Amino acid sequence: MKDSSEKIRILAIDDSLVNLKLLSVILQREGFEVITTNKSLEALPLTLELKPELLLLDIMMPGLSGLELLGLLKANNLTDSIPVLMVTARTQGSDVKAALEAGAFDYVKKPLDEIEIVARVRSALRYKHHQDSLMEMATHDGLTGLFNHRLLIELLDRELATARRKEQTVAFCMADIDHFKVLNDTYGHQVGDEVLTEVSRLLTEGLRKSDPVGRYGGEEFGIVLGGCGPEKAKVLCERLRATIAAHDFAVKGHNLKVTISLGLSWASSEEDVSETDLIQRADQALYRAKAAGRNVLISQES
Repeated sequence: MKDSSEKIRILAIDDSLVNLKLLSVILQREGFEVITTNKSLEALPLTLELKPELLLLDIMMPGLSGLELLGLLKANNLTDSIPVLMVTARTQGSDVKAALEAGAFDYVKKPLDEIEIVARVRSALRYKHHQDSLMEMATHDGLTGLFNHRLLIELLDRELATARRKEQTVAFCMADIDHFKVLNDTYGHQVGDEVLTEVSRLLTEGLRKSDPVGRYGGEEFGIVLGGCGPEKAKVLCERLRATIAAHDFAVKGHNLKVTISLGLSWASSEEDVSETDLIQRADQALYRAKAAGRNVLISQES
């Protein structure tokens, strides 16, 4: 999610420098960050690099037309969710119909009118905020903010496919908070929820940015370690275990010590292993970690 202190970024693409200047003045006055280009061929690379919240796209341009560029944007899963406002002088023509059918959110008429531009931009941004909120609820755990179970499994499946293509190893770790039921029964569920949230934060901060971590269920977490061989995965997971064991959990007037048990599995690109197989291996290793006394990392080879 975008930090509330950050300016909302808008990318405007138009072959007319006069129109770009006018759009910049109007939208900057409203507090937006505006980036412009008059070269349609630069638009897709700029969108991928800058990740704007909204695109303003002229329909009639040399090189790539606005409709051609819109098609490329909507065909790319990295840019297809960005709302696009088409800028056009031909509001009654077939171009507008084609743009809306191709996925444009709305259009802005030329000559440009400040009130209309601001209103349509804000409408598109409200729509995007709503869609982003729905996506957040559908893919993230409401308490911890981590990926939810369904998306975590999907990410592991994708990582396995990537590993086969790149001839890499994928590791998967299951982590479970030790004696969590006792903690809940002793201190109450509000304390338990705060412990879950704090453990989630420590796990996230202790991992590489490329490592998805999710709430697998209850007090269990799953961690996908892409391109990570057994030895490196063991070092990462052991560091997580030690960090949480050393952490002081100051929760609602209580100073608590919390530990986690971890089960680690992996698969090389040569193995015909599904995400279910990898999770089962990690779960079995986690079971052995708990049987061994908890607060320990056990791998599939142990």
